[in-house]
Amino acid sequence: MTDRDVHTAGLEEKIQALEEENRLLRNIIYKAPIPIFVIDRQHRISHFNQALEQLSGFDAKDMIGTCLQWKAFYAKKRPVMADLIIDNAPADQILALYGPKYKKALANESVFAATDFFPDLPPAGKWLFFSAAGVFDDNGHIAGAVETLQDVTTEKAREQEVYELYQTYHQVLEFIPYPIILYDVNGHVTYVNPAFSSVFGWALKEIKGRPLEFVPDHLKQETGRMLDRFRQDQRITRYETKRLTKDGRTLDVVIWAASCTWSPDRSGEHFVILRDITKENRLAANNRTIMRISAALPEYPELEDLMDYITKEIKGLLHTEGAVVLLYDEIKNDLFFVGASYDDSDTEQRARKIRFALDEVLAGKVLKTGKPAVNNQADRSKDLYPERDRKMGYKTKSIMCVPIRSDSRITGILCAINKKQNVFDDNDLELMTLIAGTVGISIENARFAQALKEAYLDVASMNRAKDKAINHLSHELKTPVAVLTGSLQILKKKLSELPRIKAASTLDRIQRNLNRIVQIQEETADIMDKKTYGAKDMLQVMVQTCKDELATLIEQHLDEEDPMEVVTAVIEKEFSSPASNIHTIHMNAAFDHVFDRLKPLFAFRDLDIVLNIQDNLPDLCLPVDVFEKTVTGLIKNSIENTPDQGRIEISMQHKEDNIVFTVHDFGVGIETQDQKRIFEGFFSIQKTADYSTKTPYDFNAGGKGVDLLRIKLFGDRLGFSIHMASSRCRFLQEPYNEICPGNISQCRFCKDISDCLNSGYSTFTACFSCKKKS
Repeated sequence: MTDRDVHTAGLEEKIQALEEENRLLRNIIYKAPIPIFVIDRQHRISHFNQALEQLSGFDAKDMIGTCLQWKAFYAKKRPVMADLIIDNAPADQILALYGPKYKKALANESVFAATDFFPDLPPAGKWLFFSAAGVFDDNGHIAGAVETLQDVTTEKAREQEVYELYQTYHQVLEFIPYPIILYDVNGHVTYVNPAFSSVFGWALKEIKGRPLEFVPDHLKQETGRMLDRFRQDQRITRYETKRLTKDGRTLDVVIWAASCTWSPDRSGEHFVILRDITKENRLAANNRTIMRISAALPEYPELEDLMDYITKEIKGLLHTEGAVVLLYDEIKNDLFFVGASYDDSDTEQRARKIRFALDEVLAGKVLKTGKPAVNNQADRSKDLYPERDRKMGYKTKSIMCVPIRSDSRITGILCAINKKQNVFDDNDLELMTLIAGTVGISIENARFAQALKEAYLDVASMNRAKDKAINHLSHELKTPVAVLTGSLQILKKKLSELPRIKAASTLDRIQRNLNRIVQIQEETADIMDKKTYGAKDMLQVMVQTCKDELATLIEQHLDEEDPMEVVTAVIEKEFSSPASNIHTIHMNAAFDHVFDRLKPLFAFRDLDIVLNIQDNLPDLCLPVDVFEKTVTGLIKNSIENTPDQGRIEISMQHKEDNIVFTVHDFGVGIETQDQKRIFEGFFSIQKTADYSTKTPYDFNAGGKGVDLLRIKLFGDRLGFSIHMASSRCRFLQEPYNEICPGNISQCRFCKDISDCLNSGYSTFTACFSCKKKS
């Protein structure tokens, strides 16, 4: 074998080895899991691997040797990244095709990479990350370009989901009305939402990347302990405290906090939510103050004591050095202190002795304008009111005044002086206005109470004078009436012996009216509960006062066997007390006796009287005259208020330990507004208050209005009760306003008697106890 043959054989072996290596490389490229294609200098495809076949849907055999690489990605012909590298395209051309989505690799500026969406790739477009690099020969000339691709559609979709979720969270944080802060592990602010900036005043750019100093000095130690617990528990469920705003205000806040992980590069952040509860706390404190003041009103009957209490409450609630109440003196046209509370007791004492003209204090301006006033720089405007601090011996630095109103006028001014922290604000003004309303009511109540007290004293004095006058008049009336009565009997007796003198009608008229006067005197005496008026204890006075009456009695009974016995009986009857006349009453017999005596008196009336008197009623211990007057008064009252053809039901029943006497009439009834006064005495529901035109027991006879009062007083003294229920006849009220004709048949509204019986009524009930008193 020649050297040439040897050389040829070696060359063939090298060629075969290279071809084997090429097949191996081609096979590696073809089988590579990443889509790859290679183009030569003439832009022809030399490699198109299996992964790219699956991605693009084209076969390698159809693509290799062609310049159709664009078909694998686009519907229309255009350069791919590898084409641009072969042509060494300028940056502006690449930018025009790919925009800002491409970038050069830092290690090799000839390598380009980009991520883009390819809508023409099946089935509905795909996101690809692709990179391309040039292939150079031994001389450094471009020989081709290789481009690799990676399907990142799933990752892009996930990225989009994460981005959309981030946008949602971001919008939620921006929308949440509560302040939110994010801190990193070093305690530096990474985020605050708009609500935080609105409440506390700091924008994100002012505090991002640094600690937020908004803890009041006196709470820093407590906050440190809270942070230690937070590091251990990784959460705070609720923590109520105070925080400062950018402008130095102190807010009451509630804090919730938790540690959270947002992403691998933002681990360990702390999420803090705050809620401003300053207004809530202030409102709650205001309500507690108002309730406390309202509850304390009965404890301070004196106005000055109450105003001192209220000013102390204001001073404590608003954290001021002082609080005062100034009242307006309409006569002197100035202001004086009615309540004052100061930290300095000397100032408080001085205030109670000082009066201010209206132009000497800010309160005078408020009184004139009716509008609240606040001056947080009073020490800088002291020239406006120089007399204020001079009289008080006190430096006013800030002041707030609100008017105290009563109806439509201003009666005084409520003032808070020298705010210890911050300045007076709208919340303070709102609280003061609320309290001023309570103060106004208290002042009016105190004035009304004083007026009522004075009125009560006047009425009590008048009542004493009235009782004394009635007592005296009744006493003075009794003697001449008794003398006239006796003299009239003597006159009748003597005139009867002179048949030529016709004086019977005149004497009857005199007797009838004299009987009325006697009845008035007896009823008045019953009401006063004092028939003797001390006469038994003053025998000499009695004899002097009653000698005319005694002479008349003796003269009247000269024909009797023993006139003095008669006189003695009369004196005992006229001057003994009701208590000494208590006897055991057989109720059935007592009622029959009273009713039989009454029947002739109302016999002229056309009434249906229904009796329901239980048999064998228990006996009662009661003055006979009280029982008779009670029964008589109730029956008479019902008869006079029931029209003819009407009905009255009278019953007396034994119920439990009581005897219940009831008179129920189907008469005109009593007006609602009159029912509460029916037992007051000298009050009549009729338009006339006397018997001048009608006979007793006649319908609507009128009267003096003392029967029911006398019965009520009997009950109070002797332990039985009297009750009333009534309904006014509907035809006697609006819109009819009729006058009852006194006879059902003459009533234009009643077709028959039942119509009247269903229109009005009155029921009077006397309840007598059967229990024996020990």
